[in-house]
Amino acid sequence: MSEIQQGLLITAIGMGLVFAVIIFLWGLMALMMRVTSGKREVVTSPEAPESPLVPQMQDVERGRRAAAAAVAVAMALEDASIRRSHSVREEAEGTLNPWQAAHRTRQMERNTRG
Repeated sequence: MSEIQQGLLITAIGMGLVFAVIIFLWGLMALMMRVTSGKREVVTSPEAPESPLVPQMQDVERGRRAAAAAVAVAMALEDASIRRSHSVREEAEGTLNPWQAAHRTRQMERNTRG
């Protein structure tokens, strides 16, 4: 057996083992999912009267969610205004961060060469 044939054989065996282990692990994960994720049935009695607190709790929950959404929007707007003020201030001062300076220098070098 030549060295090339021996190398190809070793490569084929190695790749085959890799794929065999991947398929084995895939099967093992599928088996574990079936074993551990048993579907639990919730038993509810059809005769249970509806509590008057449930609609009140839903209203309270809606109010809390609306307040959380309002706070999130206010924070996003404040963040956007802070970012705008920083960019306007930097443009007014004429300062560049190192990243912008490096790229503008590179652009200037390209323009002067051509």
